[in-house]
Amino acid sequence: MMPIRPGQAAFSPYAWQQMPGSVSQPVQVPQFKSMSGPTTTMMMAQNSMTQPATMAMPQSAVPQYPMMMTQRPSFVAAPAQTPQSMAMPPGAVPQAPTMTQRPSFVAAPVRPTQPASLAMPAGAVPQHPMMTQRPSFVAAPARPQGASFVAAPIYQAPAAPAGNPLTATARALPTSGRVSQVQPQATLGPQPLPESMIKGDPNPKNNIILMTDGYKFSHHKQYPVSWMPPHARPVDDQYLPPILFPGAPGKAKGTSIISMRPVPTNVEESNRTLKITIVTNVSTAVVEVEAAAPEEAADFTFTGRPLVWTKPAKPEIIVAFDAATREALRLPQTCTKVKFWNVDESKLKRGSSLNDNFEGGYNVSYFTPRAYSDMFSDLQGQHIVFFGLQYFIKEYLLGKIVTAEKIDAADAFIGRYMADVRVAGTNFEDGYDYTMFPRGDWEAMATGDYDGTGTPVQQRAGVLPIKIEALPEGTLQEPGVCSFKITNTHPRFYWLPNFLETLLVQVWYPISVATQAREFKKTIQAYSILSQRKSSFPAELGPADFTEANIADDQLSIHLAQVFDLLDFGYRGVSSHETASLGSASYYTAGFEGSDTVAGSRMLLHNYNCKKDGLPDIVASFKGNFEQGHAATSVPAAEHSTITSWADVSPDADYILYEQAEYSAFTNMIKQYMSSFCVSLVSDGFNIWNAATFLWPSAESANGSPSMRDMLADRLANGQLTILRPDSGEGIETLPQLLTILCIVLSEHWEAELEPLQQIFEAGSEYDAKYNMVVDKIRAILGMTDGNPFRRFVGQQFRVLQGDGVALDTVGDMLASMLANGFCANCVNFGSGGGLLQKLNRDSLAVAFKCCAMYVGGKCYPVGKDPIAGGKKSYGGNPAVIRGPDGVLRNRGEYDENGNMTESLGMSYEEFVNGVPGDELKLVFENGAMVEEQNFTEVKERCKITDLDAAIKKAVDNLALKIDFFQKMTAPEAIAVRFAEACTGSKWKHRHTTKLADLKEMLPAYAPVFDQIGITSEMDSVEVLDHIKNNFVIDRKGKKAIFRALADDNPGAAMDAMAGKVVMTL
Repeated sequence: MMPIRPGQAAFSPYAWQQMPGSVSQPVQVPQFKSMSGPTTTMMMAQNSMTQPATMAMPQSAVPQYPMMMTQRPSFVAAPAQTPQSMAMPPGAVPQAPTMTQRPSFVAAPVRPTQPASLAMPAGAVPQHPMMTQRPSFVAAPARPQGASFVAAPIYQAPAAPAGNPLTATARALPTSGRVSQVQPQATLGPQPLPESMIKGDPNPKNNIILMTDGYKFSHHKQYPVSWMPPHARPVDDQYLPPILFPGAPGKAKGTSIISMRPVPTNVEESNRTLKITIVTNVSTAVVEVEAAAPEEAADFTFTGRPLVWTKPAKPEIIVAFDAATREALRLPQTCTKVKFWNVDESKLKRGSSLNDNFEGGYNVSYFTPRAYSDMFSDLQGQHIVFFGLQYFIKEYLLGKIVTAEKIDAADAFIGRYMADVRVAGTNFEDGYDYTMFPRGDWEAMATGDYDGTGTPVQQRAGVLPIKIEALPEGTLQEPGVCSFKITNTHPRFYWLPNFLETLLVQVWYPISVATQAREFKKTIQAYSILSQRKSSFPAELGPADFTEANIADDQLSIHLAQVFDLLDFGYRGVSSHETASLGSASYYTAGFEGSDTVAGSRMLLHNYNCKKDGLPDIVASFKGNFEQGHAATSVPAAEHSTITSWADVSPDADYILYEQAEYSAFTNMIKQYMSSFCVSLVSDGFNIWNAATFLWPSAESANGSPSMRDMLADRLANGQLTILRPDSGEGIETLPQLLTILCIVLSEHWEAELEPLQQIFEAGSEYDAKYNMVVDKIRAILGMTDGNPFRRFVGQQFRVLQGDGVALDTVGDMLASMLANGFCANCVNFGSGGGLLQKLNRDSLAVAFKCCAMYVGGKCYPVGKDPIAGGKKSYGGNPAVIRGPDGVLRNRGEYDENGNMTESLGMSYEEFVNGVPGDELKLVFENGAMVEEQNFTEVKERCKITDLDAAIKKAVDNLALKIDFFQKMTAPEAIAVRFAEACTGSKWKHRHTTKLADLKEMLPAYAPVFDQIGITSEMDSVEVLDHIKNNFVIDRKGKKAIFRALADDNPGAAMDAMAGKVVMTL
C-alpha cells in the first residue's frame, strides 16, 4: 500500500481494489443518502459477494477477464450451481467486478429518488433525459403558489413626496459615482430572450463602399459599357459624351459639380501636363487643362463649393478659380483661369460594340464551388451544402446602408489608399488620387436619384440597386452548379455586382464548414452501423438500430442519439468572432446540437429566425428550436485550470496531497453539477492513466463528499450522461486503451449482454465477406468465437470525449481503431475546433465568383474565361439551374454521357426578364429588402443524410486495411505500459514509490506482462517512466512516419515504423 506519513489521514483514490483478506471479493458500490445531506453512508465489501456472474453470449459460459499476456478473454463452462445469470433481476444494481469476474447483481437499496416509468405521476416534474434514455420523474418540491422559482426580494424605494410621480415601488434611484442602483423586478420563470437577440439593425460600423478589394475601386471605368442620363447621351456626331450638360427637358438643373480634385503629379516639373479631376453626379472625369487667355470669359467660377451647370451644352469649358482653389488643385499661378474639352474620356469605350448608346447594362455574376479538393477530394456527386448567404445579406446589404457620411468616409479613405506615392514629389498630398472613386454613382444610390434628373425616388434612397437569386439554403449541389447570382437592377450600376464579389464570395466559408460537418456525420454514422450501434431512446420514438434505412428515415430515436456525436470546440481556434459565428452556425446544419461556440447560436437567432407558418413552435423558428427543443446546447465541463489549480505543483509538494487534491477537484466537479444531465471532466491535467485507473473508479470519500464511484453509480441510475475527456496523446491509440481500462475498472457501466449482429451487406457479397473477416478478427482478440464483439456503455450514459486532433481526415482512423479493438462507435463523442472551423480555405471547394453575362440594348452577351493553361474555365452565359429527372441539379446546358457539359445554354434577354420554368434559383433579395427568408428547420431538412452506401464501404475498406495495426494498440504489453504509467500517480515526475505492487495484486493476469517488459515493484516512479520512455515509446520521427503511412493507406509501413515499440506517446 502507499505509505502514510505521520499525522496524515489515509487516502486511497484507488479504493476500487479488492480489500485485504477478501480474495475475489468486489467492493460493493457505495450508497449515499442524498447529495445535500450531511453524512455519507459507505458499505464495505461483503465476503458473501463472491459468486461470478454467467455470460450470456455463449450459453452457460463465463468470461475469464482480464487476459493473460498471450490470451484474450475466453469463455469456460459455467458451474451448474452458479446462482445468477447475466440478466439483471428487477430492483438490482450492478456490482463492481473483480478483475476475473463479470458484474453480479444484488438487490438495490432504496434510493432517495427511484426512477419512474415514462408515465408522469401527479405532482411530478420531468428530469431532463440524457440523449440515450427516456425521462424519469421525481416528486416535485413544494414551491410558492404560482411561482417556478423562489422570488428574489425587491428593493423598496422610500415613499415619494407629494406630487412626485415616483411611487414606492422599485425604481432606479439617484446615485453618486458610477454604480447604478437599479433594482429590477424579480423574474418568476424563465428569463425571456431580449428582442435584441433576435432582431436588430446592421452594424453601423459597416461601410459597404469600403468592403471590397482595393483594385476594384478602379473597375467602374474598365467595363465595355458606360452610362449617361438619357437626356445627356450624344445624338449625333457634333460632340462626344460631355462632362457638363444641361438638365432634362423641362428642368433647369443640369450636371451637379460635386468637387474638383488634384491629380497626382510632381509639382516640381515645370513642363508637366496639367490635369484635374472633376467629380459630378454622373462621372469622375480626368481632364487635361491649359491656361485660358485673359480675354476668354469663364463659364463659371469654382471656389470649392458644389454648383450646378445651367448653361447649354458646349464643347469647351472655361472655369476660373480663386487663389486657394487653384493652389489646392496644384495648378501654377498662371492658371487662375483654365479651359478643357467637355469630353468625358471615362465614358468613351473605344473599340467596344456594347457602348453605342451609353445606356449601361445589366451585369450577371454567379457564385459556384467548382471542385472537390483537400479533405473533400474523394467525394463525387451532390455533397456540397449551400448555406450562409442570408447572414451576409442581413448583416451587410439589408436596408438603407448608403449614406452621405459613409460616402464622405470612403472618399477620404480611397484618395489616400489609392495614392500613387511614386509621384508624390515634395508634398505627400500630391500623391492623393481621387480619379478612381465614382462618388456620383454612390450619391445617386444615397439619394435615390439614379437617372440624374434631380428628383430622388424615396424608396430607392440608401439601398443597393441589386437583386440576388439563390438556391434554397441547405440545398445539396455538386461542383460547378451555380449557388447564387447577383445582378444590378438599374443599368447605371453595371459595375456593382463584381464590386460586391469580395464580400459575397466569403460565403465559401459557411458552405465549406457545413459540407465538412455533414461529412463528419456520415463518417460517424458509417462506423456506427458497422459497430451495430443502438439508440437507447424508448421504442415509441422509433427504431433503435443504426441501419442505413433508419438513419435515412431520421426518426427521433436515431436523430437524438447522434446530436452530440460531434461537438464544436472551434471558438478559440478560429481567426475572428465573425468566423466563429458563421462556422458554428454552419455546424448546426448537419443536425448536431452540442457547441461551445456561443457565437453560432446567437448568429442563428439573429439571422435565421424566420418563423414558418403551420409548424409547431418547436420547429417553426430557430428561437422555438432553441428554447423548446434545446437544439443548441453546451454542458458544464471542466477545463484544465479548474482541475490543476487544486494542486500545489511546487517541486517539493507532497505527492500524496498532490493526488488527493486532483481527486478532490474531480469529486467537486461532479458533485457541483450532479443535477445536470451531462457533466464533462477533463482528466489529463497530470496523468490520464492514473485518473482513469485509480481516480474515476475510486470508492474513497473526499472531504465529506461522495466518492467518484458513488456519484457515477447514482448518475447511471438516474439516466444521466458522464463524460471523461482526455486532451493529449494520439486518438487512434488513446481511445482504445482508455476504453479497455474503463472496461476493467468500471465494468458496471458496460452492457453485460449485447444483441446478436445484424446483416449489413447482402449475404455473399464482396463487402459482406470483408465485414465478416473484420468481425472475426475482433472476436479473436477478445477470445470469442461468435456473438457481438462491439462493447458499449449502458444506455450511452458514459462516454469518452476525444477533443484533440479531430479532423475530417483523422476521425475515420480513430473510429476504426476503436472498432478494431471491440468497441462501439457510441463509446466516444468527438470534439473538433480548428479541424472543424479553421482548417479550410476557399480552395477546399475551389469557390469562384464570375461575371457570366451582360445584357445591353435588349441583347445578351455571354461572358466567361477559358485560360489556355486550363483549370479555371467558367460558364459562359446567365445560368438557370434545373433539377433533372435523376434529381441532380445542373446548370442548363448540353451534357455528354459522363455528365460533362458540352455546351452552356444561358438565358436569353426574354428569359432574363421573364424567368425560366423550373429554375431552382429563387429571388431572395432585391433593392435593399429580403424577398424570401430561410427557415432553419427547412435548411437542415434539405441537407439531411439519406445515402450512406459510399461512406459505409469506405469505412469497411479502411477497417479491413488497417485492423492488424490498430489491434496493436490494446496488446497486453501496451495496456501493461499504461497501467505502469498509472502507478506513478498524479505527480508522475516526482520520485516516489509506485502503486505497482497493489496493481499486480489486483490484476494478477498482468503480473507476468509486467515482468516480461521489465517493470518491477521495486522501481520508483522516475525509474518506471524512464524505463518506458527508453524501451517502449516510439520517437517523434517514427510517430510522424506512422501517420504518413496511415494517411497513405499503407499500414505495413506504419507497422515497420513502430520498430518493435509498444506505444506512440506516454
